[in-house]
Amino acid sequence: EIINASISSKREQAIVSALLLGIKDHLNNEIKVAYSSAGAMHVLAVSGLHVGIMFLIIQMLCKPWKDHRYGRFAFMILAVGCIWLYALVTGFSPSVVRASTMFSVVIISNAFNKKANVYNSLGIAAFLLITLNPFVIHSVGFQLSFAAVFGILMIHPILYRKLHFHTRVADYFWSIVCVSIAAQIATFPLTLYYFHQFPTYFLVSNIVVIPAAFVMLSGGLLMLALGAIAPGVA
Repeated sequence: EIINASISSKREQAIVSALLLGIKDHLNNEIKVAYSSAGAMHVLAVSGLHVGIMFLIIQMLCKPWKDHRYGRFAFMILAVGCIWLYALVTGFSPSVVRASTMFSVVIISNAFNKKANVYNSLGIAAFLLITLNPFVIHSVGFQLSFAAVFGILMIHPILYRKLHFHTRVADYFWSIVCVSIAAQIATFPLTLYYFHQFPTYFLVSNIVVIPAAFVMLSGGLLMLALGAIAPGVA
């Protein structure tokens, strides 16, 4: 209701609903094909990118006290609670549950001064999903989500070490390029099998899409928060 009241255009309402809440019912085929061809469909499917942005927002808001002795436990409870609440609101899709489980393991490990193993975190997430619903292993979203993350974990460090940049901006964009290439290599057989296409613009689109998604998701969450108390500001 807040999205519909705050945004007048039906097209933009559909995109924001998909971006913030994972509701893709109102997206027309033209938008889906455009995002899919550009290799940016992961922005409209609530995934690890969204959960990661949520975590960054919480981390920035809690930075003054999260490093204190008891502050880190308060941060752990708040961060894990917010991440799973967001997973609940967006419908517990395989990609969200995977990302939420992985982030929860990392957050809890950091609170107890332990180093989390990302492969173990990925394994725990897969085990949890398959235990709750064994048939989820046949889901395209499940297969793409885990293949992409496994590819990023395995291939990204290898690619990233190939070039070194002295400026933070150049290094940031190089990291995005490496993530994009790693994810595409890992998911290429699946995308070819299920969708019979390869997103040729994925490198260019992700350089724009990932920073834009951070701005849009932050602004969208602020809009939802203000919608009930200050509709004009929202």
